[in-house]
Amino acid sequence: MDLVATIILNWNGGTDTIDCLKTVIDMESCAHIIVWDNCSTDNSVAEIKQWLSERSVSWREIQEEEIVQLRHSEGKVSLIVAKDNYGFAKGNNLVLNQIVTAKLYDYVWLLNNDATATPDSLNEMIRKMKEDKKNAFVGSVTLDGNNKDLVQCCGVRYFKYWGVSKLQYKNCRWSEIDRNEVAENKTDYQNGASLLIKISALREIGLMDERFFLYSEEQDWQYTAAEFGYKNVLAIDSVIFHKGSVSTEGKKHLFYYYYSRSAILFSRKHYSALVSSIATILLTGISIVRTRMNIKSLKWAIKGISEGWSKSK
Repeated sequence: MDLVATIILNWNGGTDTIDCLKTVIDMESCAHIIVWDNCSTDNSVAEIKQWLSERSVSWREIQEEEIVQLRHSEGKVSLIVAKDNYGFAKGNNLVLNQIVTAKLYDYVWLLNNDATATPDSLNEMIRKMKEDKKNAFVGSVTLDGNNKDLVQCCGVRYFKYWGVSKLQYKNCRWSEIDRNEVAENKTDYQNGASLLIKISALREIGLMDERFFLYSEEQDWQYTAAEFGYKNVLAIDSVIFHKGSVSTEGKKHLFYYYYSRSAILFSRKHYSALVSSIATILLTGISIVRTRMNIKSLKWAIKGISEGWSKSK
């Protein structure tokens, strides 16, 4: 049987994380679940610990400095409390480094804490992964957590001159979509809300670029994998329900900042200076439209674009 380590990052979302855990904790292929708490400032850790304690499941709490314990399989769940908020890339990388070193698992599943999985979602990703030895990243169909027939994403297309991505089939009705059409639709990368990764490929391509604190990290990872000849694919029979990120909820200006910063950094890393310059101009225009000339949001979007250029490639 294929063994999968599942990583769920929590930040001030204990209730969501518990809802997520409920859907994966009994999956047979899900050999071990690691909940990484990114230094939450609410009662998340206590809530998760209480929920785990009330279930007949073996679990352990590990402090960040004790993370090497992940190299030894023990129990079903490990709850790790970080000393700082490291963001998506570094938070996952700290865990991934131990998993890759341990050589205990075949795959790792990155699952957003505000997502819930359907019973066959993991097995369908594993099945899709095995269709081609060059498959290294497999994504799920992502449906809305509240309106469960509404599509959030079926893979992503990227438009390099604009510096933006488009979620495929967004806001379409899943019940009305031709599944064969979805399967044949071209995508450039898979959404990071649910992403199964082949661990043997990670030993070759490496982990995520930690300069991407929020946004574009999974895109950059999959583009890097493509440079090594690996593929990313969508498993159309793997379905998750996603509520939507709370990382910048109530702080829209931070969304524009991190999105713009990561978009320019990604463009500079993977394309020529000419393409990145065009993307900068067009992304600035897009930001003006998206922010509806909200001065605070626009200011932070431009700040993000500027910092995207200041980061080394």
